[in-house]
Amino acid sequence: MRPYCLLGETPNSHFGAALLSVLHHHYNRFLQRCKPCGHIACGYTPTGMEEPREEQEEVLEAEEEVDILGLYLAEVARTPILSEAEEKELVWRMKQGDRAARERLIVSHLRLVISMAKEYGDTGLDLLDLIQEGNIGLIEAVDRYDPSHGVRLSTYARWWIRQAIGKAIEKHSQMIRIPAYLFRAIVRFQRLKASFGAEGIEETEDVLIAPGLTAERLLRIRDTISLDMPVDEEEQLTLEELVADEDMPTPERAALIELFREELLEMVEKLPPRDAQILRWRYGLEGPRPLTLAEIGQKLGVSRERVRQIEARALKRLKEAWGEKALEFYRRLIASV
Repeated sequence: MRPYCLLGETPNSHFGAALLSVLHHHYNRFLQRCKPCGHIACGYTPTGMEEPREEQEEVLEAEEEVDILGLYLAEVARTPILSEAEEKELVWRMKQGDRAARERLIVSHLRLVISMAKEYGDTGLDLLDLIQEGNIGLIEAVDRYDPSHGVRLSTYARWWIRQAIGKAIEKHSQMIRIPAYLFRAIVRFQRLKASFGAEGIEETEDVLIAPGLTAERLLRIRDTISLDMPVDEEEQLTLEELVADEDMPTPERAALIELFREELLEMVEKLPPRDAQILRWRYGLEGPRPLTLAEIGQKLGVSRERVRQIEARALKRLKEAWGEKALEFYRRLIASV
């Protein structure tokens, strides 16, 4: 069995050393082979009555998988928490190139990652995987941390850890990629739904899940289904093979388009009336299809170039109000259907 590297894909990665230093003496002892049977260390004591070798191996392999996480959690729990003065000193040394100081900063905050990873236990990834991804976010935070900002490293690292775990969950559990902020909102919605119960979910419709997103607005994607779902017992035929239409968006994509259309319309309405109208026509927010620059020019009695200039100005205002990434995602979404 390959050892789990909770701080990277391989032990040779730039962040693997911190984990290996934490588990060094435990893991080496764990991998030692006992003299009587040659198996991975199991605490075997000769009694003259040995179990068959194959049965011993099966038990040891199962224990090995469990103990890797157990040893890690136990060792991290023994790592002392840094005082504010110690933290500042280590950060200063790290900035001077002291790798040992950087490693200690990482190791001393591993318990924070474990605590946060446990909050995502219902998202489809094992705790080991969640910890590994969270540790990547922690390392990013340590490398970027500046104590002059006035916050402790643990406070600063929370955002990076949450981002890393959220992106990993999104990557492993979603058929289509959606913005990380929307995925986190959906996760919060699912937890809220569980707390109310299936029958009482309608009562949560006015609860704010994220800025601009209420539970009611996320209900529309509640019942979407995976097109990879098998429809026969042998799992040879999928729903997509039965109903997929290249000219129609999938249920998931259609729900996202509608959600983003509403989000975008709210922002567009805050623009000057002429700018807002051009964007509604140009991006299909009003009417059955997007209009060309020439078609909009005919409606307004202006040249195609003038429409392009107004559109560029309106997009600039919209980007400033909503964010470049969200707008670019919506434009790609519309272009792909």
